[in-house]
Amino acid sequence: MKSILCFLLVFASVNAVVSQTDFSQENATQLLKVLSVEIGPRPMGSPAEQRALQFAVEKFKEYGCDTSYVMAMPYSTRANTTSGIAIGIKRGATKRSILIGGHIDSAGPEIPGADDDGSGSAVVMEAARVLCQRATQSTLVFCCWGGEEQGLEGSKYFVEHYPELDSVAMMLQIDMANGLGKIDLDPDTHGRSAPQWLVSAAIEEFYNLGYENLSYATHFYSVNYAQEQGAGSDHESFLRKGIPAIDFTTDVTKPIHTPRDNFENFDPRGLKRTGDVIIKLVERFDSGVPSHETEQYWLYVVGKTPIFISFPLLYTFVGVTLVLMIIAFIAIRKRREMPESTNRIKWSGIKMWLFSLIIVACGWFSSDLIGLLRGIRHPWMTAIPLYYLLAAVAMGVGVWFSLRISQKLRLSQCPYVFFKRGMIALLAFLILFGLMNVKLLIEPSVALLFVSLAILFRNPVLKVLFLLLSPWWMLRVVFSEWSPLFFRGAAMALSADIPTWLMFNGGMILFLSLYILPFLYVGAAVVRDTPQLTLFIPRARTIGALSVVVIAFVAFAGYLMTQPVYDTYWHRDLRIEQRYDMNKHKKEISIKSGEYLSDLNITHGGNDTLIDTRATSATITPSNAFDTTWLTVERQEQKHQLNDTTTNYNVELTLRAVTRPYTVTVTYYLGKDKMTSFDTHWKFRNDNGLQTISWYSFPDSILKIPVEFQITGSDSVRESIEVTFATLADPMTVERELTYVIPRTRYAASYVYK
Repeated sequence: MKSILCFLLVFASVNAVVSQTDFSQENATQLLKVLSVEIGPRPMGSPAEQRALQFAVEKFKEYGCDTSYVMAMPYSTRANTTSGIAIGIKRGATKRSILIGGHIDSAGPEIPGADDDGSGSAVVMEAARVLCQRATQSTLVFCCWGGEEQGLEGSKYFVEHYPELDSVAMMLQIDMANGLGKIDLDPDTHGRSAPQWLVSAAIEEFYNLGYENLSYATHFYSVNYAQEQGAGSDHESFLRKGIPAIDFTTDVTKPIHTPRDNFENFDPRGLKRTGDVIIKLVERFDSGVPSHETEQYWLYVVGKTPIFISFPLLYTFVGVTLVLMIIAFIAIRKRREMPESTNRIKWSGIKMWLFSLIIVACGWFSSDLIGLLRGIRHPWMTAIPLYYLLAAVAMGVGVWFSLRISQKLRLSQCPYVFFKRGMIALLAFLILFGLMNVKLLIEPSVALLFVSLAILFRNPVLKVLFLLLSPWWMLRVVFSEWSPLFFRGAAMALSADIPTWLMFNGGMILFLSLYILPFLYVGAAVVRDTPQLTLFIPRARTIGALSVVVIAFVAFAGYLMTQPVYDTYWHRDLRIEQRYDMNKHKKEISIKSGEYLSDLNITHGGNDTLIDTRATSATITPSNAFDTTWLTVERQEQKHQLNDTTTNYNVELTLRAVTRPYTVTVTYYLGKDKMTSFDTHWKFRNDNGLQTISWYSFPDSILKIPVEFQITGSDSVRESIEVTFATLADPMTVERELTYVIPRTRYAASYVYK
């Protein structure tokens, strides 16, 4: 027995070793430390991004690439920003290429970008070290993209200018490799997806390595890629060119796009996991790929199994649900109340919408109640799933109030009245979702399937089961796999002033009430159609029923009151903006936050100021230390009258800053008409007659901007300049625990050419 056990242990350990690759977590961690700590934040176009690109090129050379260089990107699609792509090439026996990429830029000058996406670039470099030691059939191309955070700029530029793009057979992207939590496959872009063989291989190799937590965000990606520009990554640029490509992204609930995306908060175990998968996929397809075509399908991953639904099969499923809906509609119509009935009750549909508003409002404001008691605007910041549950309990209170009100605002006894309205609403959602993205047909179709079954089955238990299941996938469209990322972003961006608060909260309650209304209609139809459930309603509206729900809410709320709102990962944001109007010689300082400013201590002008208010914004009187000399503006203007109605202007604008600014924007526009012509050697945008020349980020401290334009008639051209620095001209220090500061100084100037 001991011999058998020893054999099994040895076999298991050998198996585990065999399943791993030569990818070194330690080496990748050191690479990441250089990017996120020694180099630091790397916004597109910044000197730090350039240093990072050069660092990657040096590593590609050191690790054995035959060719290593930075492909310069002289401009982006939106700004005059010089960025680039670090490229390393290891020639194989054939010209067929496998490309491995990750973006090297970070989302802002305060954001170290350890997770997003220093980790991806570290994986690319370490994968180069491992793979360059081998002889391969395929040529391997390693890329660290600049400018991903500004709209996939680096990869977009690459696919248009890389001379051997036609040889790329497969592209693997790493956009975050943090920890061993959830990791998402993203094989999609707008209208295209990676071939099924690549998705299946990625899942198979991942689990063969012994790792866990691979998923595919079905609902989020269906919504995200319903539009041309979504929250994607650089693999999209290749998919749009018809090249098989896939992205690996770890947990987006981590504090990406904030200063808390730093090396200290990073879990390096994810580097090894993602690196192993990438190397295994390269080994698997080194001798060739099954096909070079992208595909279209609906994907759902169950455990370790990907389920691919072709669009014809998807349409078939939609058709089946519509047939079931028609059958259910006919069945319920046979049991309808006759039109000539003297007991008919009108306006039941409008009354149900009122109840929907009450139910949604109770759930929506449940977290605000916790926030009010704790003096915190967003108490759910670190525990979003728990606040979903709190909202569900609070909605039970709304249901109770609705049932009580229904004794006065009586509803129709006819199930057909409600089912008809529910079907019409769900059909409207089906059409709307289908117009957005074919893949989104699934969610309303599943809802139609379950509500139809709730009508067709006569067993009360099955009716309730199908009724409860019916809204789940529709709700997943709104509360998707990536929703916490956007909820947190909105929380930090939204102002607390009353108009904004009313508009946002009122808009969300209105939207959600309409969104769940079809299911309330169907719920009413099922109750009216089932005598056993009808008998349950009087019990559900008793004080005893309310007491149970309230006790559950209070107990859960009490627990949440003890949970930390901010922690090592999630801090309160504080944005300080100092502004100097160069025309009016006016100085302003404003402080804004997504959270209340309470307990905020500011040292400024030799004085300490304690802000203790439930406001999200405040103004500070500038001190005499506000340096107004950071920017000077010079103009040389030549004006020529071409004829009685047309005037030509030649302008050379010079902006001189004491240090590199963060962003620069210069706009020209007419008061009434459009300019007949506008030209400059800089890249510019024309937005309905507004000519915009911009730089992001950290351009040279001296910018010469020659501009030529013509106007007709006696109109004038207004020039507007805004130069932003990522530091403060008027020194300030801030003290408050678990708070990060985003400092900005803006210099604004305007001029009129008459």
